[in-house]
Amino acid sequence: MCFTSTPVSQSSAARFPSGTSLETFAAIQEGNVTSITGSSLQEEREMLKKERCKLLHQTSSPAGLSLDPSTPTKPNYSWNGSLITDSQVVTCADLSKVSCKKQLEQLAQLYSTCIAENLVPNIFLELFFVLQLLTSKGTTSLEDGENDLEFNQGCKDAIERQHFRNVHNCVYFAVQVLDCQFEIISHLERGTLKLLAENERIASFSPGLHARLMKAYESSTAKVSLLLPSSVQSVSFQPETDNRSNFPSDRAFHIFKKQRDIFYELLREWEDNHEKPGWDFERVLGNRIRAMMNHLTAAYNHSHFARLFQKQLIQMCKGPIGGGTSWGDAPDQDVLNMLGSDNLSRLKRLQERFVVPQSIRGPCPPPAFPGCQQFFRDFILSAGSYQFNQHLMDSLCLKILELDGLTLVEHEPSDGEADMDEQDEKKRFTVALMTLRLLAKFLGFLVFLPYQTVEPPSRDLQESAVALRNQTLPVLDVLKLLRQSILNRRTILTVPWIVEFLSLVDHFAPFLDYYWRVFSLLLQLYRCLVLSEDKEMSFLNKLLILAVLGWLFQVPSVPEELFFTSEVKQEGLMRDTMTSAQALDSVPLVDQQLLYTCCPFLGELRKLLASFVAGSGAKNGGFIRKITPTAAESLAPKPSVTQQKLQVELEQAFFHNQPPSLRRTVEFVAERVGSNCVKHIKATLVAELVKRAEVMLQDKVKEEDANHSKLLDEVCAQLDEEGAQALHKGREFCRLKGPEAVRVLLPEETAAAVLNSAEDIAVGLATEKACTWLSTNITALIKREVRTTFNRMLRVQGPSLPSEDAQGERKGCPPDCQHHAPFPSQIINEIKDVLCIAVGPRDEDEGILYVQLECLLKRLSQTLQCRKFMCPTSEQQLARCTVELASLLVSDRVPIQGLKPQTQKKPERQRGKKNAVYSLLKSLLLVWKEDFWTPVPVQLMFSRKNVGYIAEVEQREWDLFLFMLHGLVDHGLMGNAEIESCLHSLQELLWSSDFLEELETISRIFISEYHVAEPRTRPCELVRQPRGTVAAQS
Repeated sequence: MCFTSTPVSQSSAARFPSGTSLETFAAIQEGNVTSITGSSLQEEREMLKKERCKLLHQTSSPAGLSLDPSTPTKPNYSWNGSLITDSQVVTCADLSKVSCKKQLEQLAQLYSTCIAENLVPNIFLELFFVLQLLTSKGTTSLEDGENDLEFNQGCKDAIERQHFRNVHNCVYFAVQVLDCQFEIISHLERGTLKLLAENERIASFSPGLHARLMKAYESSTAKVSLLLPSSVQSVSFQPETDNRSNFPSDRAFHIFKKQRDIFYELLREWEDNHEKPGWDFERVLGNRIRAMMNHLTAAYNHSHFARLFQKQLIQMCKGPIGGGTSWGDAPDQDVLNMLGSDNLSRLKRLQERFVVPQSIRGPCPPPAFPGCQQFFRDFILSAGSYQFNQHLMDSLCLKILELDGLTLVEHEPSDGEADMDEQDEKKRFTVALMTLRLLAKFLGFLVFLPYQTVEPPSRDLQESAVALRNQTLPVLDVLKLLRQSILNRRTILTVPWIVEFLSLVDHFAPFLDYYWRVFSLLLQLYRCLVLSEDKEMSFLNKLLILAVLGWLFQVPSVPEELFFTSEVKQEGLMRDTMTSAQALDSVPLVDQQLLYTCCPFLGELRKLLASFVAGSGAKNGGFIRKITPTAAESLAPKPSVTQQKLQVELEQAFFHNQPPSLRRTVEFVAERVGSNCVKHIKATLVAELVKRAEVMLQDKVKEEDANHSKLLDEVCAQLDEEGAQALHKGREFCRLKGPEAVRVLLPEETAAAVLNSAEDIAVGLATEKACTWLSTNITALIKREVRTTFNRMLRVQGPSLPSEDAQGERKGCPPDCQHHAPFPSQIINEIKDVLCIAVGPRDEDEGILYVQLECLLKRLSQTLQCRKFMCPTSEQQLARCTVELASLLVSDRVPIQGLKPQTQKKPERQRGKKNAVYSLLKSLLLVWKEDFWTPVPVQLMFSRKNVGYIAEVEQREWDLFLFMLHGLVDHGLMGNAEIESCLHSLQELLWSSDFLEELETISRIFISEYHVAEPRTRPCELVRQPRGTVAAQS
């Protein structure tokens, strides 16, 4: 099996430095793969190379197949999506013309197993290859497959057969693999799923896969956007680190301020001119940068400037935070009113098509510095300052260690109350992860910069350089951090930034002892993270780790023999089994937006499918619509980007002139007021709309032939317009509550001007937080609540049409029901409390009042009669709990109190308690018969556990048990034969000899009572009999 990540068109001499031995490659000892020697492996590969060259020459003939674009290999990162000319005709893939189906299915199964078990260096590169086969364009006349049959019959060796010689075989193989890898595909973004679901080849070759893809597309909400911030925002003055007291002299302080001004002048000039044709960074800014760096002679100046450089890097380049909007800005209300939420998302996608680069050099792009990162990289190269680089590396290491140790998940989720908290956690994780990846990339760039070479070095130079560099210590102990992350279950945070750090390695670094151990541990982790296993780890978390590791293994400076070698030292990947606040792997923190932000090359899958659609339409026009720009109506005045930036800078300047506690107070108020605003909207506006929807649905659902799905959509559509009031109400709530909270928390001595500014900032931040969440989720929230109410309404009315005959056949709530019965969950908890006291352990004087038990059974009956809040799961749970309660009552394990005054004699007290238990059992039998809609599992009373309650009693009495058996028969809950069978099964279990003897006696008594002609004694008339008397009756 040849994986696409291993080049097939280059010789070993071209791929490896001279002198490199192929014996370093070893067979992967997995599954049933047999062990082979190094020499035989080399011979096999030489034979395969010859056969591949032969196949390549044959497929390049006029009768060949066009795999467009070309299969990506490690030395070749780009792909060309060329379209077929008008004179060419795309071959229509036909399932009936597939040859060697059995062999193709076996190959697909083997290939899918290798992908599923992570035996390939990059699973997404393999999927890209599979999509290439799916979209392959054959331009020949191989229509009937006879040429393939003749060719394959002439091939004596299986290796000479060309299973992929025609389009039909390629598509068949691709569809088989996609079917096996559906779980991965279903987690891709919505656009890719749409193209796969609409692919005609998949629909014709596998209708089942097509249906699954269509279902996955319809249920998917994974829309991703890669929009970046549109403007440069400078880092505000930091008084705690940048004021005069942090410098040894006035001269040093003024030098830093001057260098700061020059730095931002250079940044503004780059922002305005770097996209102009012919503009060159080094030619325009190089000398000015070096002149600026020459003034930073002292170590403290370098340290301060390195800190400023790092903060500006983070502020500009850490990437989009999520949702497609730039940096979380709330959409303008006028735009929402004019376009609506659906059209607004289309507008954002249109903006993305204009702004986001359309190509990133294939599915395995080399490490790059896109966007604003390019300025900081070129600045470092042009400055050429060893002192600055060292101070910057120190600052980067310190910040990385700080962020990698953050506690990002703190709260315990609750029912419906943690929506915003969970979103805040995901946002904090996203910001931390993107910042770590950015800092690690530049740290790796600085650490390995002195050793970078354009061409791979010779073997002799490599050996000498490795021997020398093995004596030095790493700048950052990434191996220790990686091991800690595996132990603490935090790999989802640590592995992505370590990958960014290692992606900038030079050609020597992977062969150093230290970094070889790092790569070996990453490879071991890669092979352990099988997607079909370890369900404790979130699927998307695991998918992100596999994606970034697969990309790392394809970086040009990482040796290919690393993945296929058997010399990797295996370490025990022990993980902490205790889940703590530090553990992140089991928390679903990664979504498709973050996955595609960290791995933008995944978008190449969609581009490949889209290029096939564009080349398959009539006259190659395809189905991709062209964009015709039109003039839009003028919108309401909106602050410009400059005004927004100025407002942010003014707020930062305000906080820097105030105590740090003021900022913390304002941010706390904004966070809590924004969260309370959302909860207030849920409790008021959403609840009111749901009640109105319930009234509307009750009127319309009674109509005959009512389409429930269509009816629900119509009602939700009518509520959408009123749901838009949420933003207005949210702003009003924040405007009223924000100032109140600020005034309560700030000292009374706070100046009026400061207080007013703090209130305005708090209101603005709270409004932004609340409106961002509401604009994104209010429509879905209303639909979810209405759907829940509608489903509950249908359960009450039953699945059939609510005609008079149907209503007579199936019971619902009583006509006078006011729906004031206790909730099922409340009754379940109360019964469980009784069971806990009965089973113990308990205090000697602890018990349950008879009145409470009697009232509990009455309330149980009321709950079962009112069907509004009853669902099948709750009813089944109630049935099981009541059977457990009956078993404990029969075994006399329930400590009933409050029956009679304690002055009575012991026999009278026992008789009174027994009569009370009879009454409770009668009530239970009546409830089981009359009120339960679901079958009550009364057979559980004959389970070993429930009968064991009787066996544990020292002085056993069987009259309650006989009473229960007769009650089950009399109420039609069980038949005689069924009870006899259960009693016979109990006698086959292991019991003590005396208990088994009594059990057999009770069984004979019950059987004889139902087989004799004369009337039997009523169970309620049974009196207490000693154990010997019971035995004598047999």
